Amino acid sequence: MSEPPSRLPGSSSGSTIAVIGLGLMGGSLVRALISREDGTRVLGATPDPRDRAAAERVLRVPAAPDARDVIADADLVVYAAPLAPIVEMVPVHAPLLRDDAVVTDVAGLKRPILHAVQRAGLSSRYVGAHPMAGGERSGFDGGHEDLFRDALVWLCADRGVEPHAAQTVELFWSNLGCRPEWTDPESHDRLMERVSQLPQLTANALALALEDCGARASDLGPGGRDMTRLAESSPEVWRDLFAHTAPELAGLLRDLGGRLEELAVRLESGELGAVAELMARTGRWRVGRGKRASETE
Repeated sequence: MSEPPSRLPGSSSGSTIAVIGLGLMGGSLVRALISREDGTRVLGATPDPRDRAAAERVLRVPAAPDARDVIADADLVVYAAPLAPIVEMVPVHAPLLRDDAVVTDVAGLKRPILHAVQRAGLSSRYVGAHPMAGGERSGFDGGHEDLFRDALVWLCADRGVEPHAAQTVELFWSNLGCRPEWTDPESHDRLMERVSQLPQLTANALALALEDCGARASDLGPGGRDMTRLAESSPEVWRDLFAHTAPELAGLLRDLGGRLEELAVRLESGELGAVAELMARTGRWRVGRGKRASETE
């Protein structure tokens, strides 16, 4: 990809970006935008009074309790709320948007939002985005301006999306130091079931197992802390996502359970060499030298 331009799309003429949702993701996005000092006007909205107060105190961003108070002024609207609220807001906000406004989001699934956008008649100027960045903390105070730096950002859109909208969103993320890549919504969501949702619930299951055996979080070493970091994630955010992927995710968890059972059987039978080989195989996968799924046993 070529070097991104130094300014956000339209910033030289005083563009306005409205960030809807000022939690971890929205708060980090606002911080990153403000830190550029390139003339972009940044507006924020959230119904959470704590996040509004934090945004105004730390960044002096005009924060509104209702997104309808800020979207009419925006060149670009970025939904940074959880999935379910975004799906609910899109049809309500559609009539209030400027005719030339571009719409995007940062939610972890793309098909539900794309369907809502299509029903609202916005698919020609909507580009879904999913930055592969986040953290276990929630709320505005959990964010930081470098959260998205060098992050892979998946982009999805309808076939009829306007070239201007596609370019605007791609440049938006490039200018924040991200690596945008295009995919289709179905492929994106299937991938997220595996690389995002499965690790999340695996961390929760491990934390439960440790709690059940009497271990405390303070007993963990670096490896245990890394493995259970996601156990602190917001249940509300993930519950919205699981509502759309539960059957597929349940299958993935059962597959994982089979792998754990395989390890247990080999340990019980004293096959430590086989266990070591499985560990070596996962090490090769981790550094990018593993086999493709079709080549594995």
